[in-house]
Amino acid sequence: MSLLAVPKTILGSSVKLARAPFDLARDALGGSDPRAKLAAKERERAERLREEAEAQKQEAAEAEQTRKKRARKAASKAKRTSTKANKTAQLEKLEAKEESIEAKEEAAATEREAKRLEEATAAAKEKRKGGDGS
Repeated sequence: MSLLAVPKTILGSSVKLARAPFDLARDALGGSDPRAKLAAKERERAERLREEAEAQKQEAAEAEQTRKKRARKAASKAKRTSTKANKTAQLEKLEAKEESIEAKEEAAATEREAKRLEEATAAAKEKRKGGDGS
């Protein structure tokens, strides 16, 4: 026990002893203890504060739930937008590839036609040479 606690204990005990006869007389006459009234008021206040705290806690939980729901919605929308953009990009890529294949086919067909014309020209030339010399 510290040095400061000793006088505090002595003073507290003295006050209790001095108040004891008055408390007994009040109880015998049927009076109520003012400390009991104060304690009841404090209990009521504490209960009210607990209820307010519980209400605030409930509101905070509802707000958190609403915030999470909005975040999920936003994430879902962003995902849909991203998926749509990816599919659009894939479609454009496939269309470009298709155009490229068509261009290559056209180039190959043109090249075959050019080769066929070249062979026909060479054959006609050969025929003319062969026909002129006979």
